[in-house]
Amino acid sequence: MNKNKIGIVVDSTFKVNEAFLKEKDIRVVYLDIIVGDKTYKDGEVSNEQIYEMMDKNIKVTTSQPAPNRFMNAYQSLLDDGYESVICLTVSSSLSGTFNSANLGKDMLEDPTKVMVYDTKSAICGAEYLTERLVHFTETLDSKEAVHIAFLEQRNKGSLIFTVDDLMLLVKSGRLSRLSGMIGNLLKIKPILRFDQGKLEVEHKVRSNENVIKYLVSEVGKLASKAKTVVRISYTTTSDLGLKFLDEIKKSYEHVSIQLSDKISAVIAVHVGKAGLGIYLGHE
Repeated sequence: MNKNKIGIVVDSTFKVNEAFLKEKDIRVVYLDIIVGDKTYKDGEVSNEQIYEMMDKNIKVTTSQPAPNRFMNAYQSLLDDGYESVICLTVSSSLSGTFNSANLGKDMLEDPTKVMVYDTKSAICGAEYLTERLVHFTETLDSKEAVHIAFLEQRNKGSLIFTVDDLMLLVKSGRLSRLSGMIGNLLKIKPILRFDQGKLEVEHKVRSNENVIKYLVSEVGKLASKAKTVVRISYTTTSDLGLKFLDEIKKSYEHVSIQLSDKISAVIAVHVGKAGLGIYLGHE
């Protein structure tokens, strides 16, 4: 238990390392994946299995957790002796999970013991914010200082990612059908930035090599100004992520960079095959 006696809850899209979860006593609330008429807990089916089903035109959708799942996670921490709880969720612009977490809080006998924060991020960005929150609970002198530090950290980074099949972005309403069709025909790879809950197409390239060049240049811009942190996530294979990691290590000595795990299956449903995402921020 950290010195501020603050328990932590996250949702399953964060894909935080299992050993870290256990060591820091973090509770995970799982989202659901609906495949045809069957419902699975996030993580019970692999990204590869999901894409195989989608290729067979089997309907695959996702669902936010029921509020009672969050309520149970909060109560378990309070029962274990934590005096308060901080819950972090995937960006509210991507999922209704933030609302479910707040509804779960209101189900408690004393809702004031729980604070729910929208990370305004996802995948490796949310994972990094979890790591920083743990650091704050263990090193800062008061609960108020922990909350202030987390909110400041939340504003210091963004996600940059690319996908191979633009039609998934069309289905999610993020891109027009005409743009998606033309992009796929021309083999255009959009580079998107997700910053404080808002998604924008930032750049367009035509090869994985150019994806890496662009990402390296973006890291360089930030590295010239601040102590830079980079985290890398991927959908099915780590090849492109490893190439990017090698380029950063060769180009910049003082960038903290590491390869995270595959993105969660819930996020994979919406991103598609061969997706690569990075969190780019600073402490």
